[in-house]
Amino acid sequence: MAYSRPGVYVSEGAFSTTSTVGAATVAAGFVGTASRGPVVPTRVNSWTAYKALYGDIDSAYDLPYAVYHYFTNGGRSAFVSRVYDSSHAAAASVNVAGTVNGGGSTTVFKVSAENAGVWGNSLTVTTTAGLVTGNEPTFNLIVKLDGTEVERWSEVSLDLSSNRYLDTVVNTYSTYIRVSNVAAYTSAFTVTAAANSALASGSDGVSVANSDWNDAVSRFDSVTEELVLNLVNMTTAAVVNNALTYAENRGDVFVVIDPATVTNGADAVSAISGYSASSYGAVYYPKLKMVDPSKTGAAAIRDTAPGGALLGLYSRVEAERTVAKAPAGYAYDLRGAFGLVTTFTEAEQGTMYDAHVNTLKAVPGAGVIVNGARTLKKTDITKFVPTRRSLNYVKAQAKRLTEFAVFEPNNDRLWTTIEVRLSKFLSEFWSAGGLKGGTAAQAFYILCNSTNNTSTTIENGEVHVEVGVALQTPAEFIVIEVSQFTGGSTLTENV
Repeated sequence: MAYSRPGVYVSEGAFSTTSTVGAATVAAGFVGTASRGPVVPTRVNSWTAYKALYGDIDSAYDLPYAVYHYFTNGGRSAFVSRVYDSSHAAAASVNVAGTVNGGGSTTVFKVSAENAGVWGNSLTVTTTAGLVTGNEPTFNLIVKLDGTEVERWSEVSLDLSSNRYLDTVVNTYSTYIRVSNVAAYTSAFTVTAAANSALASGSDGVSVANSDWNDAVSRFDSVTEELVLNLVNMTTAAVVNNALTYAENRGDVFVVIDPATVTNGADAVSAISGYSASSYGAVYYPKLKMVDPSKTGAAAIRDTAPGGALLGLYSRVEAERTVAKAPAGYAYDLRGAFGLVTTFTEAEQGTMYDAHVNTLKAVPGAGVIVNGARTLKKTDITKFVPTRRSLNYVKAQAKRLTEFAVFEPNNDRLWTTIEVRLSKFLSEFWSAGGLKGGTAAQAFYILCNSTNNTSTTIENGEVHVEVGVALQTPAEFIVIEVSQFTGGSTLTENV
């Protein structure tokens, strides 16, 4: 590997029977279409926070349902990357007028919707007179969405030197609009009072292309923490494979893939045949019948892609049991799920699981559970979801814990400090059940001394750290032999 910039470089070594590298994720990442909202990945920590930025539940879009079910199922923090037609979409706008010395009207600034889309055509702005401080006239800018006031910017000014300068205040804090083309200030400028100036010409574009989805994934480069990623209701192989490649290149992203609409297990296996055999992703079937919060009564159920609920479940299991626990099993039901869109036979489930399709299962008394924990990769230990996620976690934490070492004196004192930090982290992870082994020495090892830090590597400015961990693997098949003992004879059956 070539080392071209100062920093921490983490890679995976070959697998062995005694040790490997590995582990977990913290935040969810959602990619999907919404009625409005930022196009750069933006963190939301609640359903309320999502609604404020991206709008409420809308049956025309799958993204809000995914995020709603994520938080319902125990999700804690999510980044949202909105997909839109980048080639044709446009932001709505309107020019705001003013006067100079009581003369004719002229444009003094432009108001645009914060992001592209038809939604911006529902915005209006109202200007009213503010106070006059010295020779500096101010005004109020009121923003309404569908006739309801959503923001009010009071006592703003056109004066660049003012601490209430319009451009600075609005463009820094508003979540609905942006201002531009602010006229050069003179004390004679007065913003004309105008009620409900409507923004116009906002457009969603023609249609969202695969490249728009790929761009939305690549924008997660701005997020430096590890992620579990879901492309909401996206099953196109080219787009899914691009996300898997992105996850592999980063090394700290895991992709949860939504199912296509199928009627039997053979169709599900066929539907994923074009996906890369990557350990950085897992696919789940079928779609779920889930709560639709936009409705009430018997109709308040919607056929929904399960990715959002699954990411919430991932988060819930990780918080309770560490990332080494498979996000599956009878102890963890999918909240808000009433049933399955398609029910597979036991034979179909066996065929699907052999193909590394994880199935969802409706269990009387337990609800809908996840009945699988396999990645798309069919070889080596990373065929298990918790193993791959454990690898991601350990790599991400190792990087974070050793960043301090950049530009420190490269000597045995630094090596010892690195080893102590990593040892503390791995000891805690082992104690919590994240690694196997009866002792810490059996669970992991760290090598950072003169053995792997030679005079040559030191002269090159490199610090080498080798970490080996004994990863947990899930129990997939419980095999029970029941024997009947009667008068000296036995009858044995498998359960």
